[in-house]
Amino acid sequence: MPGLKALTGRSVTDLWKEVKNPETFWDELHDEVTDAVHDFLESALEEELLEQLQAAWYQRNPDRVDFRNGFYTRSLATRLGLIQNLHVPRSRHNTYQSQILPHYKRYEPAVEDMVQEAFVAGVSTRRVGSVLDPMVGESVSAETVSRITKRLDAVVAAFHERRLSDDAVYLFLDGVYVRVKGTDKVQRKPVLVAYVITAAGEKQLQGYRVCRSESEPEWEAFLNDLYRHGMEGKALKMVITDGNPGLHKALQTVYSYVPRQRCWVHKMRNVRAKVPMKLRDECIGELQTVYMAATQTAARARYDIWVQRWEDRASGAVECVRKDIDELLTFLSQPAPMWQTLRTTNAIERVFREVRRRTRPMTCFNNTPSCDRILYAVFCYENKKWTGHPIPHFTQKT
Repeated sequence: MPGLKALTGRSVTDLWKEVKNPETFWDELHDEVTDAVHDFLESALEEELLEQLQAAWYQRNPDRVDFRNGFYTRSLATRLGLIQNLHVPRSRHNTYQSQILPHYKRYEPAVEDMVQEAFVAGVSTRRVGSVLDPMVGESVSAETVSRITKRLDAVVAAFHERRLSDDAVYLFLDGVYVRVKGTDKVQRKPVLVAYVITAAGEKQLQGYRVCRSESEPEWEAFLNDLYRHGMEGKALKMVITDGNPGLHKALQTVYSYVPRQRCWVHKMRNVRAKVPMKLRDECIGELQTVYMAATQTAARARYDIWVQRWEDRASGAVECVRKDIDELLTFLSQPAPMWQTLRTTNAIERVFREVRRRTRPMTCFNNTPSCDRILYAVFCYENKKWTGHPIPHFTQKT
């Protein structure tokens, strides 16, 4: 096929030189495109009106259902920019209802999708408008963003009700507190969260629920919900928790046969509070050597030494560790490359930091559904970020 130069005798470079102002070329092209879209929409609206009236201009026939009644002017924000001064026709008896441009529709569906995607990607409600302003040609108010994102409620409901695969090998359970407006005061409500590592090494936020407390019934309802949706725990090797009493009682009911690992970070905080201040660093430093041991035998030997050294000086700290030592060392039964990940709930705590970052600008949530939407946005974003990036240990050949 002959090229442009063969057809015209001139190169693209030569033709580009004829552009009046190359610096404004794209702005001019944008104006041409939006003008063309403007004319096309007005023509389409006119044809739609005539079709619904069942009569052309000045035509009189027995099938006519209504009459023209002038027009009104409005704008439409599209992915191509703002289409201004559109003439939308009207009918005398309001028979005409446009499917192309429904009443009060100020944004093209693709723009509303962009608003939702920006929200899910982590852009705050107030900032979405300024982010999209250069693309759509006008500022999208926080109220409009909030109205559009309310349509995520159906997506959030589908997320909670989706079928779960039963390929989780490690299950992390923890809760984060958020502030939600109640009838007469702001309430602190826990969000119960389940995070898993699958047999393929993929990290996933499996589920979450905004609840009234971290009590046994609330945790049991949450775990039963996971079980009912498919996570029966047939492949589970370990459940990692912060040691919450209500959670552990609930685990006895739902995943009673799965070994448990208590978080060392939470345990260290508890121990630290039971040691005199002048001895804390020494005591905690020696206790750290227990979970840093190379084998379970070595870990238990170091634990015995620690007990002997501190039983008299900090009996409360020793008792705090003694009652849970078996569950503190469960992680040593798993492959060594996984030990650092499995001995704490830090994996899920990192996600909580993202939740706090996202919610920090807000004093509190207006209601539980708005809280649910933000949490879904954060967790959905994290899941997408992790997809296709398995933990190296699971992909290495042995």
